[in-house]
Amino acid sequence: MIKFFRKIRQKLVSENKFSKYLIYAIGEIILVVIGILIALSINNWNENISNQLRFENILSELRDDLKTDIINSEKILNSNKKVDSLSRLILEQKISKDEYLEKGPGNLFWIGLQFSAFDYQKTAFKKFENFQGIIPEKYLSIVKNVNYYYNDLGQLHDDRYLNFRQQVKDRHDYLATKTNWYYLMKENKTTTEMIHFYINDPIYKNWISQHESDNTAGKYGTIKSMQSNGFGLLQTLTKLLGDSYMINNKNIIEKYGSPLNNINDFIGTYESMQTKNKRQYTQKNGYLYDDIYILKQIKKDTFIYVDYSSWEIVFTRDSNGMVNGIKQNYLKDSTKNQTAIKISSQ
Repeated sequence: MIKFFRKIRQKLVSENKFSKYLIYAIGEIILVVIGILIALSINNWNENISNQLRFENILSELRDDLKTDIINSEKILNSNKKVDSLSRLILEQKISKDEYLEKGPGNLFWIGLQFSAFDYQKTAFKKFENFQGIIPEKYLSIVKNVNYYYNDLGQLHDDRYLNFRQQVKDRHDYLATKTNWYYLMKENKTTTEMIHFYINDPIYKNWISQHESDNTAGKYGTIKSMQSNGFGLLQTLTKLLGDSYMINNKNIIEKYGSPLNNINDFIGTYESMQTKNKRQYTQKNGYLYDDIYILKQIKKDTFIYVDYSSWEIVFTRDSNGMVNGIKQNYLKDSTKNQTAIKISSQ
């Protein structure tokens, strides 16, 4: 090809056809420029494809980390349900001296004196933060959600956990310096003074009250919030990546349920008949959400909030079987019940 163009140039020069040569030269330059532009375009296309694949791999790793967080946090939350239950009994003074004697220091005596660590995975997030490339436009919407989970919720959890752990340490320091039986408790022995402290001393009741509210693994704790948000983020990632990723863990499936086949029946905007406030029901990968709160189906048209099971949502249907409203029932106080009508399916 190069020889072909050289021959043309030489012929034009030898024939002294300068104007034609000039036109030819310009044309040749244009062809070269077009070739360069095509090469650059192909190179950019290849880089964009490579860039997207690298970012998708990071998102897949993020999802695996979230799965680990969700499963690990569920173990912690389940083990702390007993702690929450016993804390209530202690505050309501429903645990007797005989029960303390029967159960011994290995159980009741450690309520308020232990904590559970939740080390959420951060390896993939560090790759996400340090991603060297342009984030593909189709994935820009996930950036805010990922940062919220790790930088906002994660930091909140870390701060509260450090504070909570210090509280527990301070209680141990108090018992070690203010009592003459602390070492005996650690040896699984019981004394009359020990039982008196746990049943009658207001200091211990204050500890339990503080423990109940500040326990990161308790029903008001940050681990619960991180799990719920992490589950939603995992569903969003799966929807964006366009695959069929699932958490095949029986405890998680039992807690959150399975994706709904008829999810479109329920999504839309509902207006309260009492307050005229509007509520938006959306879906993430087949799971129904009321704002940021995930709902679990327990009957055909009946749902509960995963994090707040005292609230029940019952969707109503018209004579044609189409969802036309909801009944929001507070199972602990029916005076707080509300109804709403569906005003939009979007």
